[in-house]
Amino acid sequence: METHLEDYTKFRPKPAEEISDVVRRAGRMFVIACGKCYKVFEEEDEGQHNQLLETLGDDSARIAGHARVDFLCNEILSAKKIAGLELGDCDSIGVMSCGLGVQFLARLFERTPVYALSDSVAHSVNYPTDIGYHGVSLEADKCAACSQCYLNLTGGICPITNCAKGLLNGPCGGATDGKCEVNSAVDCAWVRIHERLGRRGELSSFGYVQTRDYSRPSWKTENQLSVQNREYRHAGFYGGFHPLEKKEMTADKRIEPLAEPKVAVIFLCQHLGKRAKPIVEPGDTVKVGQKIGEADGFVSATIHASISGTVVAVEERPYPAAGRRELAVVIENDGRNEVHASVQPRDGFEALSREDLLDIIRESGIVGLGGAMFPTHVKFSPPKPVDTLLVNGCECEPYLNTDNRLMIEQPEEIFAGIEIARRILGVDSVLIGVEENKPEAIATLSALSEKHPSVQVVSLKTKYPQGAERSLIKRLLDRDVPPPPRGLPFDVGVMVSNVGTLFAIYQAVARGIPVFQRVITVSGEGLSRPGNYLVRIGTPIREIIQHCTGGDVERLLDEYDVKMGGAVMGIPQESLESAVIKGTTGLTVLRKPAVPVSEERDCIKCGRCVEVCPMHLYPLFYGLYGKQGDPGKTIEHKVEECVECGCCEYICASKIALLSFIRQEKAYARSADKG
Repeated sequence: METHLEDYTKFRPKPAEEISDVVRRAGRMFVIACGKCYKVFEEEDEGQHNQLLETLGDDSARIAGHARVDFLCNEILSAKKIAGLELGDCDSIGVMSCGLGVQFLARLFERTPVYALSDSVAHSVNYPTDIGYHGVSLEADKCAACSQCYLNLTGGICPITNCAKGLLNGPCGGATDGKCEVNSAVDCAWVRIHERLGRRGELSSFGYVQTRDYSRPSWKTENQLSVQNREYRHAGFYGGFHPLEKKEMTADKRIEPLAEPKVAVIFLCQHLGKRAKPIVEPGDTVKVGQKIGEADGFVSATIHASISGTVVAVEERPYPAAGRRELAVVIENDGRNEVHASVQPRDGFEALSREDLLDIIRESGIVGLGGAMFPTHVKFSPPKPVDTLLVNGCECEPYLNTDNRLMIEQPEEIFAGIEIARRILGVDSVLIGVEENKPEAIATLSALSEKHPSVQVVSLKTKYPQGAERSLIKRLLDRDVPPPPRGLPFDVGVMVSNVGTLFAIYQAVARGIPVFQRVITVSGEGLSRPGNYLVRIGTPIREIIQHCTGGDVERLLDEYDVKMGGAVMGIPQESLESAVIKGTTGLTVLRKPAVPVSEERDCIKCGRCVEVCPMHLYPLFYGLYGKQGDPGKTIEHKVEECVECGCCEYICASKIALLSFIRQEKAYARSADKG
């Protein structure tokens, strides 16, 4: 058991005699312990401090206080937590962590002695790849996991990872102006060590250290990987990752209309907020664009018929956005495609007032078509003034090209929608953010923006989840939106709208067309007709998959997984009996692995979910307390601030269904707020 723990914890306490010696000469010490990683995560409080006090015995009186901080190697998050600590009258800082945490704290407390109370533990000597080696850190500090930490002798600056020659016993004498003789762009580690020890009055404490073990993997390789990871991870905004994009299959396919469904299943809940009230009954005849559901309250949305025909039922059907049944109006197509009289082009819409425009948007049932489905008339009525409209053309989700094709094929309509939104919001500045993997869309919009001096097109480095509102605002404006659920973009003077939503605004205001159809991407594997399709709302998923496979779909789910949306945030469909809703950005079909995926395992607190979370959260706690059936604990860990981007679940080494736990825990938090 001890060998197993050593392989996974990455650090262990130094020998008791060494710890006692350090504490006796350190004066009053405040101890900061890292929540251990790479071990089975069973409880939040691991009792490290009590073990330390037992080790110290009578010397425990020298400990002025203690705190535990998870993942000390994560400088951005840990610095925030440490800034809030009450350190009292301590003379030094003791650290229980691997060498990464010790070096970080030595930099943070530059003039206070920082001492390592533990030794880093290397992975097994036959570890198969450099990429997983302990020394790969996303921060500036590195740790070679020497099994005996020298940082107490070198002022918290590791000579193995910072000295180009890996010298342990002092400088080589070749430094010039504090720079390394091997690489003049790098500070000499030993000059830095001497300067820090001098500031602390500790130069006399340095002594002989044994020769290092040169059988370790190449440090140059480790450092190159670390620098690359750090640059990618911090590009634009903290967190996120770079999935395989898989967009090439449909990127160049023009939007084409899909045949009308024989029967449309139109849900009355296609938006955040309260479900719409049905205003039709079985036996009623309806036409395309006719209102069939009335918004029930301010945060609700109107629903319209997408085909002409007869209402055959108002009943619950399997809902594609959640594992439940929802009320739907079921319409049998009469094949006439008769359009309701209310669907008429609107002359002189440029002269309409802000209130008139919002009324049209509300009556047209427009919601966020990027997948969020928040009613647009509510969103465009912020309680605070905004100064900037951000147009979201990122579409960072793998496989999807819905927004990409709209920007290429309908740029004038999108710009017209932007002008309408500008008038409603009263803003002068508009930025359109498009990821660089969409060069044709960028070129098309940029050419058109020359006629619109208030609109700027910005090409962004591709990264997931850049399309999330907070990530996009940070990337384009460097503004930090207060945490959800109470903090919203208008709190920093910004409104964000998806290109599809702005296209729908133009359609509604200028042409009188409500939201009864939308563009979706159908992509993935096993498809003979992948593409971008204009689909009527309520079209059964079965009919779409049938068209795109050209084969028998009865047994499709035996071999393939079907998601509504993309590969990361997409919602798995347990059957094909549901239908397209306003928030359906696409359908992604992926072949099930030939070799069964290993079952979910215990969290080993590796910290990957923390490194990729763009909201600066600790998702591992959501899995821990979700499994323990204690959702109340997750509120303390700010589960309500999660934006459900799916980064944590995508990266999880233990294959834990974190998103499922998060959604349950957020629902619990909402009910707790109401109660």
